[in-house]
Amino acid sequence: MKHGTSLNRVTYVARSKVFRLTVIYLLFLLAAGHGVAAPNPIVLRLASWEGDQALSVQRKTIAEFEQRYPYIKVKLENVDYGMYQQKMLAQYAANVAPDVLMMGFERFQQFAKRKALLPLDGFIAKTPGFDIKQYYEPIVRAHRRKGRLYVLPRDIAPIGLIYYNKRLFDEAGIPYPDGSWTWDDKVRPELRDKDFLWVMRQLTKKNQEGKTIQWGYSPGWPSLTADCFSLSLGGRFTDDYENPTKILFDSPAMRRGYGLAADLIFKYGFEPSPTEMSSVMQTNATMLFVSQKVAMYQTGIWEVPNLRKFLKPGTKEFFDYDITLFPAYKDGTRRFPTGGSGYSIASSTQHPWEAWLLVQWLAGPQGMKNLAESGLGQPAIRRIALSDVWIPGPNTPVEMRYPAHRIVTDEAIPYVHFAPSGDAWPEVYGLLTSRLDTIWLGTKSAQQALHEGTAEAQARLDALRKQERLPPFAWGPAILGGLLLASGILLWVYWPERGVRYSNREKRENRSAYWFIAPWLIGIVVFTFGPMALSFFMSMADWDIIQPARWRGAANYADALTADPRFWLSLRVTFVYTLVAVPLGLFGSLMLALLLNAKVRGMALFRAVYYLPSLASVVAASLIWRRIFQPEGGLLNTIIYGANGKGDFLGLASLLRPLSPAGQQINWLGNESTALTGLIIMSLWGIGGGMVILLAGLQNIPQEYYEAAVVDGAGALKRFRAVTIPLLSPALFFCLVTGVIGSFQVFTQSFVMTSGGPNDATLFYMLHLYRQAFDGLRMGYASALAWVLFVIILIFTLLQFRLSKWVYYEADSK
Repeated sequence: MKHGTSLNRVTYVARSKVFRLTVIYLLFLLAAGHGVAAPNPIVLRLASWEGDQALSVQRKTIAEFEQRYPYIKVKLENVDYGMYQQKMLAQYAANVAPDVLMMGFERFQQFAKRKALLPLDGFIAKTPGFDIKQYYEPIVRAHRRKGRLYVLPRDIAPIGLIYYNKRLFDEAGIPYPDGSWTWDDKVRPELRDKDFLWVMRQLTKKNQEGKTIQWGYSPGWPSLTADCFSLSLGGRFTDDYENPTKILFDSPAMRRGYGLAADLIFKYGFEPSPTEMSSVMQTNATMLFVSQKVAMYQTGIWEVPNLRKFLKPGTKEFFDYDITLFPAYKDGTRRFPTGGSGYSIASSTQHPWEAWLLVQWLAGPQGMKNLAESGLGQPAIRRIALSDVWIPGPNTPVEMRYPAHRIVTDEAIPYVHFAPSGDAWPEVYGLLTSRLDTIWLGTKSAQQALHEGTAEAQARLDALRKQERLPPFAWGPAILGGLLLASGILLWVYWPERGVRYSNREKRENRSAYWFIAPWLIGIVVFTFGPMALSFFMSMADWDIIQPARWRGAANYADALTADPRFWLSLRVTFVYTLVAVPLGLFGSLMLALLLNAKVRGMALFRAVYYLPSLASVVAASLIWRRIFQPEGGLLNTIIYGANGKGDFLGLASLLRPLSPAGQQINWLGNESTALTGLIIMSLWGIGGGMVILLAGLQNIPQEYYEAAVVDGAGALKRFRAVTIPLLSPALFFCLVTGVIGSFQVFTQSFVMTSGGPNDATLFYMLHLYRQAFDGLRMGYASALAWVLFVIILIFTLLQFRLSKWVYYEADSK
């Protein structure tokens, strides 16, 4: 009995010891695992287009989010707004898209249609206490596609806000606006300060010479006022804003609204024209308002931080200002455009729920409060937009109290009008605006510009809609055809060698040679012929590299020749540039080479100085020349018009007078008649490259030819014509061929300096191709344009070789 009891006790002790050791061991493993191999945090990539000030607010919000969710880290990636959409779509196509994307209503359909974004409705349903109804309803509706929400809004930005200078109102004896302004097609003196146009007139001032020194009003961009007028008259941009089928810009309401907006500039002079804005050396309407050259300025609330930089209370530059709503039409109707943005979740994310937590934080109360405190954006949640973080109160710091009447941002919501967001709209609207620019330049009436622009835009929209019903692209036969083509080329290359017999030594040498050139062969096949073949097949497809390709055959080429209104226009612009810029550049390079071929002291320095500009970045050169072409204060106009603006250097001012408004200096890049001329002048900046080649050719001409010519009695002109030109002709021919090829590929100058404008006057072929590829996401059509350009350049090059009998090769004469 005792023996059994002892045994049981030993067993019990042993088991207890094992149990304790096991527990200790498990705790040790747990502690070791926690201390040594803690799980890695989830990393979310966030894409944004914010500027510096907004970016600091975004970083603050992200830091708060990471503190709330320590297992999530956010990597912020900032992209320039102008390139944001293209880069995000390109990253999605490459399967490297960020997890969360900042998104606006204008382009979200391009992503949602391609299934690049996740619908948010399911996340909202699974989030306890989340109420989408607390957001302003118009901006929520604007971010839906086929009833599904793809963007959680963070701000709404009515563009019907008019900033007014109280000091200038006081000087004119006009009461501050109280929301009772109305407008009609003409000034109504009987209503005095209740009439918007009458107030503009009273606030417009001219000097003794009749030149405007203060305008009554200016919009952020010319078409903004026109859209406000047109929408208030019942106008609409399209029939269906989510899926447009008909362009409505040529309606009576739109013609009337745009006509009145043009009258404010050219008939009444209440608003500065784009040329006048440049002539006073201001870059935009914001600076006109800050410098008190404009009494009223229409834009969105996003301009407040910019105004605060210049208008600081207590400084001599400061003046009291506030905001009011854009006035209603005389019958009380009020409508104006709006902006707004939010955040989306990329469908490729590996962490959808964590991405939703980030979206909910950025576009929720936490993110909106930070945004509101900075003054950068009106919160999309109404209760926050009505709180003291947005509406200035007694405890608001002095510098943050302007504008004081910010409650109008909430009052503006019932009148907002979102622009169309259809997939084809960016390209169609771009075609429209290029025609509408002629209104603000004063070259065409509103009725004519709207009629022409609507017709071209409608034709383009119809063509784009037809492509939505195409069969899938057959990649199998395409790849087989590519392989057969490659085989045919190889057979054509090696066919002449089929009967040649080589010795063993020659075979070994051939194998060694092939091993040495193998890297080059692989490179040219993979990185040159491969992309060329893919581009050729893409040219017969409708493909954005995201959705499956659809077969078009030769329809892309047919569209270029018959349906695309900008194809022939861009080709004409490029041809004109080539026909003028290339001969001028060749002549300039030759003259420069002749001058620098002299043997004088310091010639090496002169040669380096003339060559350096050709090495400069084209972007940097474009920015420099944009300043040179500035209407007033620019170097070129200072030379032509003099420092006082009244000169007439070599009669150029008189020659240019018909191309500019009365009393104004020529706006080189803003005038349809001179913009291309400006870029041709700029092309002479790079003649140093051709100069070096021609200089080398001049120095290779044997001196005995000149000595023989002198003995024969030939003068300088005769020696130049009989000796220099023939012996320099190979170098001249080389510069001519490469110059023509380069001129057909001009892109950067137009992209940086004019964006193809005004009215497509500088829309080069390559810029048109780029827009089709990256703005319109029509890679197939862009590939067709590229192959058309290849054929054009090939024809011109072969033609130059065919006509090169004037080129003298000394080796051929021996």
